[in-house]
Amino acid sequence: MRFEGKVAVVTGAGSGIGRATALRLASEGALVVVNDLRAQAAEETVRLIGGGEAVAGDVLEPGFVDRLLDGTVERHGRLDVLHNNVGFGGRASFTEVDDATWARGIDGNLGATFRGIRAALRIMGPRGGGVVVNTASMAGVAKVAGVTPYYGTAKAAVIHLTKEAAVEGGPSGVRVNAVVPGSVSTPAFASYLGEAGLARYAAQLPLPRLADPADIAAAVAFLASDDAAAITGVALPVDSGLAALLAQPDA
Repeated sequence: MRFEGKVAVVTGAGSGIGRATALRLASEGALVVVNDLRAQAAEETVRLIGGGEAVAGDVLEPGFVDRLLDGTVERHGRLDVLHNNVGFGGRASFTEVDDATWARGIDGNLGATFRGIRAALRIMGPRGGGVVVNTASMAGVAKVAGVTPYYGTAKAAVIHLTKEAAVEGGPSGVRVNAVVPGSVSTPAFASYLGEAGLARYAAQLPLPRLADPADIAAAVAFLASDDAAAITGVALPVDSGLAALLAQPDA
């Protein structure tokens, strides 16, 4: 019960990694404020938890993130953990991405994370501490063929933004880290590759299994807990060893 008596906010918690993180933090005692763009999805996560609060809304909307975190403190008295998890991508080449799509992709994957960190530092700093965990991606470490260029670019910036915030927040007792998922076993990924494709993909990994959303959630919970009290500014891969592997051409 590492989070007993603590309050956490998880964005994009209506499915996937966000939902898994909300469930994990709640299972260890946290009161979780579940944010998602889709009200029904946020409410379903709260139902699965058996408590907490659902707050629907778009982190791209000006002022929403500030209202989300300020409202959490007003209703629950504190904010101990923020998981900035919202992100989205797609498949497109450079020449297929227009200016509006580029701007929205950078803002959704980077701008929303920046606004979350900024609001958390404003709230947590004067209270003497707290933890922010950001969701980055292996797409921010190297190019993933076919994936729209705004996604990896923004996720690379999230990794650096994590370091910026860790240095600035440290003197106030605020820790800031990131998880860096590789390919995660989700319905969307299964639909994209198919069962045979999933098996071939997993077989190429040093640890021949895809990560599950619960694996990412476990890493988030560790980084958010006092077990990681001396860890800040870290981008932790959860990728079945993908980052350790240098691809080689077939002989």
